[in-house]
Amino acid sequence: MALTKASKRFLVVLAVLVGLVVVGIGGGVWWVNQQLAGVPGDGEPVAMTIASGDSAANIAARLEEAGVVRNALAFRLVVRSRGVASRIQAGDYSFQTGMSVDEVIEALETGPAARGAYRVTIPEGMTVAQTLDRLADQTPYDVAEFRAVLDARLEADADGEGLLDLPDWVPSLKGFGPEVREPFEGLLFPQTHDFFEEASAQEILQRLVDELDRVVASIPQEDIDDAGEAGVDLYQALVLASLIEREAQVEDERPRIAGVIRNRLDEGMLLQIDASVLYAQDEAGSDARVDTDIDSPFNTYKYPGLPPTPISGSRSSAVIAAISPEDNDFIYYVVKAPECDGTHVFATTLDEHNNNVATYRSEGRCAQE
Repeated sequence: MALTKASKRFLVVLAVLVGLVVVGIGGGVWWVNQQLAGVPGDGEPVAMTIASGDSAANIAARLEEAGVVRNALAFRLVVRSRGVASRIQAGDYSFQTGMSVDEVIEALETGPAARGAYRVTIPEGMTVAQTLDRLADQTPYDVAEFRAVLDARLEADADGEGLLDLPDWVPSLKGFGPEVREPFEGLLFPQTHDFFEEASAQEILQRLVDELDRVVASIPQEDIDDAGEAGVDLYQALVLASLIEREAQVEDERPRIAGVIRNRLDEGMLLQIDASVLYAQDEAGSDARVDTDIDSPFNTYKYPGLPPTPISGSRSSAVIAAISPEDNDFIYYVVKAPECDGTHVFATTLDEHNNNVATYRSEGRCAQE
């Protein structure tokens, strides 16, 4: 049967459309392949730190910006299609510009420890002095070399080439009085870190500071603004976080204890936190007798408000709790007897608190409320 003119035109149009689709698909495949491939002739070294919790989108954007991969979107599509995100390991990486996506993904899955790095662990709740001791035990550098980096930054008290870089929200370190023996307290983030063998003492300390800044940057701005309206800026939140770190032994109690401390601040009450007094006595982390008569701004039995600096490094959950505390009416808390699980009993009145002290401390009971 002969085709009509209309049928012929339809077949021609259909053929053209099919051709365009084929060309489009081919062009799309060509584009994707181009974006996944490396760039011949490149290969400049690029040092990059991948932090725990960094998203694939964040990593992709930084890789593209540094010239490691051609296209962040192509990188993200491959990461998603292969389910790679959960296998990316935190740490220091040494990439090169112009790498293919496959090469970058292989490096991220292999991890820094398998690429010539060594691992350093800084526990939560440590002072700067304790942190430097721990670093000296786990790195090629001694305490004096780490201290020299801090002293150089303190002497300049300003950002500059060759100096330790501090977050913008950290106040002037020279603004503290002589009673503050360690201006860098709380700024060295406790975590497990991987470093390449060639990392300098300053690069190691910089990583600890940068990790803290990353934690703060991950907190929603709305929560930070709410804390500011309540009279707690970012540095004060870090001070508060260190108190929470030393007071709370159980993860889910940190927001609640943060709420109690904020309530006491709002009421203008003395915080009366033993850990802060022990820090004033230079006996942080010890079982020494608490001298509530010591004349120090860290004596929260004598001076109202927060101490002038943090008293230790704080984990991310303590920092987050300091910014976004639980909304509660509690004013008092007491830890249960030492043989218990580290949980606290909370109270809204002094009478109730005294009863809790008698019940859970004097009698050594571990009963739940």
